[in-house]
Amino acid sequence: MWKKTMHSVTNSIKWRILAIFIIIVFIAMTVSGVFVTNKLESYEIDSIRTKCFSTLDIVMLSIPFDSYTSLQENQKTIQAIVNEWQTGTDYELYVVDANFRIIAANNTSVVGHSAINTLNESVIISALEGEDADGQDTLPGSIPVLNAAKPVTGSDGSTIGVLYLSANLSSVYDTTNESKVIFLQAMFIALLITAILSFFITSSITAPINDLTEKAEKMAFGDFSQEIKGKSNDEIGRLADMFNILRRELDYNINEISNEKSKLETILKYMADGLIAAGVSGEIIHINEAARTLLDLSDEELETLDFSGILRRLGKKDIADGIRHITSSETMNEVVSYHSLILSVRYARFMAEDENDIGVIMLIQDITERQKLEKMQTDFVANVSHELRTPLTTIRSYTETLLDGGVEDEETRKNFLTVIDDETERMTRLVKELLQLSRLDNETEKMNMKETEVGELLNDCVRKVLLTAEGKHQSVECPFRRQRPLYILADRDKMQQVILNILTNAIKYTQDGGRIRIDSFIRGDTVNISVADNGIGISESEISRIFERFYRVDKARSRSMGGTGLGLSIARQIAEVHNGKISVRSTEGEGTTMTVTLPLLQDGDCQNDRDTDAEEISSGRENRADERQEGQNLE
Repeated sequence: MWKKTMHSVTNSIKWRILAIFIIIVFIAMTVSGVFVTNKLESYEIDSIRTKCFSTLDIVMLSIPFDSYTSLQENQKTIQAIVNEWQTGTDYELYVVDANFRIIAANNTSVVGHSAINTLNESVIISALEGEDADGQDTLPGSIPVLNAAKPVTGSDGSTIGVLYLSANLSSVYDTTNESKVIFLQAMFIALLITAILSFFITSSITAPINDLTEKAEKMAFGDFSQEIKGKSNDEIGRLADMFNILRRELDYNINEISNEKSKLETILKYMADGLIAAGVSGEIIHINEAARTLLDLSDEELETLDFSGILRRLGKKDIADGIRHITSSETMNEVVSYHSLILSVRYARFMAEDENDIGVIMLIQDITERQKLEKMQTDFVANVSHELRTPLTTIRSYTETLLDGGVEDEETRKNFLTVIDDETERMTRLVKELLQLSRLDNETEKMNMKETEVGELLNDCVRKVLLTAEGKHQSVECPFRRQRPLYILADRDKMQQVILNILTNAIKYTQDGGRIRIDSFIRGDTVNISVADNGIGISESEISRIFERFYRVDKARSRSMGGTGLGLSIARQIAEVHNGKISVRSTEGEGTTMTVTLPLLQDGDCQNDRDTDAEEISSGRENRADERQEGQNLE
């Protein structure tokens, strides 16, 4: 009975596959046949359409329509020319005037009749509107025809009629019908061959499947002594091999479980966050390398340390029911300080399949940098508020004094207004610098990068601060003028802002009669622009902070000089956008040297830009020659 059932199932699969093969071939042949016959029919009709319009063009050239004002007046001449055209039995040529009257035709029986009942009215109307037109129609007797028409233009440029050609399409449809018969015959032969081949193919597939099914059933009842020998290297053979693997599946699964455990231990060992797992009684089940590093635990300590010891190490009280207290709330979060680190600690319970608590997992994350960043953001807001509050307070007090009428002296009132204007300018400058910092942080600051000569850039900067330096009787040394030209790819305005900020700071923090030296030199593939002074200098502890926003070495003096504490921060970010950097060397009481390092523009760089703008660059250098000559006096 079992064998009969298996035989019936096998046969049903065989006939199912056979039916699928036949259906696939039938669909493929039907689709391809319809596609080919439709394409053949379209091709033949398009060929006839092209031939019709070509014939109309030739006829149009042979009849001097452009010299006629009326087709009716030249009916005999037109008919004579039409009679000379032998278009064959499948084509009929007509000339129709604007009143739908047939003026001439190679079928003389319709001459003088109305074209409305004889020809395709819509085609004639489209042609009379000045367009080439065509369309298919069926004549009495089920004769398919293709109609083509072209407008006829008279001597005054208006459409006076239509040149009309009708082509018989019977041969096209006869050819298409013959093609369909051929495809039907080919489909029948293909289906027959498919049925025969499919029968043998399905038999070769279902026979080994039947054998595999019988032995698989024995294996399902516990008889694992069955050995299936694959007779081929195809899917059936691989299926037989898979059945043989079943006997070794238990050992394989055990090995897989062991491998997964090893993978999990590796992940826990090398994960960036610390992880500690403890049992319900407080014993340490697992601790990864990151946790040991964060808590600075030695091997000796781990031998005696339990979960309560971990809590004590983090500054937590040693409570006897610590594990139970944590697992009762499923998850807990806290932030603790440990030595110089700020740690985010998360506790989570883990349970067995029966939902009984097994212990607790502690996840430790170092958030020192994040906390530092948040503090910097808080300090930044506080600094901005402080910087704005001072001038606002000054403006408010002076404004209230003026509004109360307590100042009658014109000179004093003018001084008050001057102070208000200065404080307003200070706030405006602060806001502009904050906006520029924001654009630099968000990488939205527009940079107009061009080939820039370092000497010319420095000359412009020196010229702008020279009066300020002379006001303090300071000397500005410029040895870079004796060097050969050095080129960088930079936004001239932004780079000038960097140099001017450094020069201005050098002048501010150098005593009267001091010395400032600005120079440029090549080091490797970089250009170094240095500004050295013999001013008050910067202490070693403050050098690392001078690029922080709102940081001032001498806060009272910087504020009195109008500084915002943002200039060097902006300068450093601009230098970094140019793939450069700013370095500082300073000794307190002796002076400071700040160096801007930028990539040197090699001779081959931007060669296309130099070729395109050669005349403009040459003209610009000639115009700046006088400026450089004038700058020589700065020495």
